[in-house]
Amino acid sequence: MSATQLKVINAVAFQLCWFACVLGGSLWALPAVLAFMIWHRKVATKEEWLFISVLSLSGIALDTLWYQLGVFSFDNYTMPVIPAWLALLWLAFSATLLHSLHTIFSRAWLIVPLAAISAPVSYYAGQKFGALTLGPDALWIISASWGGLMLAAYFAHSSNIIPTFSSPTEREKP
Repeated sequence: MSATQLKVINAVAFQLCWFACVLGGSLWALPAVLAFMIWHRKVATKEEWLFISVLSLSGIALDTLWYQLGVFSFDNYTMPVIPAWLALLWLAFSATLLHSLHTIFSRAWLIVPLAAISAPVSYYAGQKFGALTLGPDALWIISASWGGLMLAAYFAHSSNIIPTFSSPTEREKP
């Protein structure tokens, strides 16, 4: 399979996971993300899993902080951490950065503003679908924190602080 085909499959699989998580909650999230991770296991390097784990845990911690501070909330949910569907969505998203989003992620000047724009749009869409409720300043907070998180992830990857080596889709030059 070509690198382009792998990127397309990665992007489509993530979008399916996004809808499964946001629309289906924890009921659909686990099977969707599990299927994506099983497929992703075939294309990811062993080292990439460390990057995915660190970014996922960072995103889960960040969203848990925002949830605890009331930046966003979930109806009929009282646990101290974010719901499983949102944690699983972080896992799925983290598996895109070195594949379908690699062209964007490999350029800090591109990933930071795009993350700062697209992340609030994604959370806003989640609110429109009834998955969460955003507080009054949520979009600004999400924008700033996602821009910062993607900048940190970019530097961790590009400086090899978190070694990922090359994934199959990174090896083929555009």
